[in-house]
Amino acid sequence: MKRTVFAILVFLSLQVNAACIVVPHADTARTVPSVRQVVVPAVLAGTGAAGLFGYWGTHVNLPVKDYMADLRGVCYCRIDDCFEYLPLAASVLLGLCREYREGWEDRVLLACTGAAMMGIAVNGLKYSVCEIRPDGSRRNSFPSGHTASTFLGAELIRMEYGNWWGAAAYSVALATGFLRMYNERHWLNDVLAGAGIGILSAKAAYWLLPWERRHLGKVSFLPFFAPDAEGDTAAGLTLAYSF
Repeated sequence: MKRTVFAILVFLSLQVNAACIVVPHADTARTVPSVRQVVVPAVLAGTGAAGLFGYWGTHVNLPVKDYMADLRGVCYCRIDDCFEYLPLAASVLLGLCREYREGWEDRVLLACTGAAMMGIAVNGLKYSVCEIRPDGSRRNSFPSGHTASTFLGAELIRMEYGNWWGAAAYSVALATGFLRMYNERHWLNDVLAGAGIGILSAKAAYWLLPWERRHLGKVSFLPFFAPDAEGDTAAGLTLAYSF
């Protein structure tokens, strides 16, 4: 088991140190902000935010909630909890396939950066807006974190691996948004805002990628594998930063 852990650490070390010489995978068109890139997520997030006001509650959110109740009956489907991180994990794991292996380090950076920005935005809004959930359980409904996470991963997959993989990932994201309403966990506007935040976080992760590559390219780490004072074998990592 310890040798297996050591082998994994060696592999990760080689991958991260290779970042110092690998040309960034993302092309310039993706890493430079443009208005066209933000139109769709901005519309989704803006429409979701508009749902916080009176008209939506009476004419959109409540009718959708009633429709979901008629559709659901007493049969809830909790598979949306399994979907939450599936596209995001797939955006990294697909990079281990032979045909997609080039630029694997970039995909890890994109996933981590996008998830961090998405998490800050979602949780900041949840605990400042304090919208009550459709089931009345808590006041942290807006926006939908599950939806934001799945749309973040789906957009990363579409941008990195093309429209076919993107279509499959977006199917999971759309199913997650639907199930969040079906299970009385979110209103329609929560789901729309979450989708917009997720897509925008993916775009922003690309915008920050050149800066991250310049600075993190100076970071390297190596595993060590040696006996400790009691005669047992210990494994760890050494971290170095070149100035």
